[in-house]
Amino acid sequence: MTPDAWDPADPAPWADESVGAQAPLDGDTTADVVVVGAGLTGLWAAYYLLDADPSLDVLLVDRGLTGQDERGLGACSSRVGLAPDALARRFGDAAARDARALLRDAVVEVGGVVAVEEIDCGFAFGGELLVAADDVALGRMLAAAHDAAAWGDEVHALDAAGVRERFGSDDVRGGSWSPDAARLSPGRLARGLRDVVLARGGRSVDHTPVVQAGAGAVLTTHGTVRAGIVVDTRPGGAPAEQAATIATAPLPAATWAAIGLERAELVAHSDGLRLVRTPDDRLVAGRARSGGSRAARLLDALSRRRASAPALHEALVDLLPALGEAPVTHAWRRPLAHPGALPQVTVLEEAPWRVARARSGGTGPAAANVAGRAVAELLTGSSSEWTAAPWVTHA
Repeated sequence: MTPDAWDPADPAPWADESVGAQAPLDGDTTADVVVVGAGLTGLWAAYYLLDADPSLDVLLVDRGLTGQDERGLGACSSRVGLAPDALARRFGDAAARDARALLRDAVVEVGGVVAVEEIDCGFAFGGELLVAADDVALGRMLAAAHDAAAWGDEVHALDAAGVRERFGSDDVRGGSWSPDAARLSPGRLARGLRDVVLARGGRSVDHTPVVQAGAGAVLTTHGTVRAGIVVDTRPGGAPAEQAATIATAPLPAATWAAIGLERAELVAHSDGLRLVRTPDDRLVAGRARSGGSRAARLLDALSRRRASAPALHEALVDLLPALGEAPVTHAWRRPLAHPGALPQVTVLEEAPWRVARARSGGTGPAAANVAGRAVAELLTGSSSEWTAAPWVTHA
């Protein structure tokens, strides 16, 4: 695929249109729980609801395809939009430590569910490598590594040689590594969760746009679903910025020997690149928010819509010259989390109905797990560290 043929509307490599679509809603119906949105947050909510009470009649409603959560980067990380010190300023020190523990546990929880349910999504614990290309970024990373223990995090500061042992780029001043991250195929994870939910008696309807979701009912273009509990997982607020993302063809062993990432580490580079080695040995590169003295120039280039994928490829090859001849097979745009994004869970009591909103904040599979698990526990009457998280509110 040449740069002039890259279409940002193309699917990611883990999209699978061959999976059987569920039929659209066919007129009015009822359920115990209706979950609006069948991305990862909605699927986790349905999974934990049925785990807590297998007798529940849970219905997932999606405007697209259930389990087609395929536009992510493939990174399952405990890092979210707010650093621990920023969490502390918003919620207090104790709540920040609790929040960090929940996010670390969520990565482990995703891996545990994948193993128990035998979901083939290429999940692999490799940790996350932060790479600094200039002194400003390096100072920020080293300071965060120094403070990490105070928040319960394990972060190891690395000099340039330490980074290069894991990642084959000369554009390195140093960085840090944390074990609390894994790579996976988000599409295969979503489809695996869908299959588990359906096998446990859950239902889903596809290609059913929702007009309104409120107390006791969800109004769609195909009929009305009446339910005692409504869980709305659709993104809220302003539309998310779209980030350029590309994937290479599966790379040969010699190329991977030059790149590194033998343990499937995630990479976040200070120039605004995020890299993931996929289960089938592609390299996925995506734009991310960044800092450091060179970031503004690069992000300005990447933000130009028509040139974003070619500019991203140019930056990738500049960072990793071994990719100069590697073909790019996929180019797409993925939602970029808003600055400071966190999971959000809100429960509204409107007797005799309950309405809940659960959102990942656009910060990846771990945050989706946190939101889905918390809302399920709240709705089934459980009380735990998940329901006491600082991003859980009651109205």
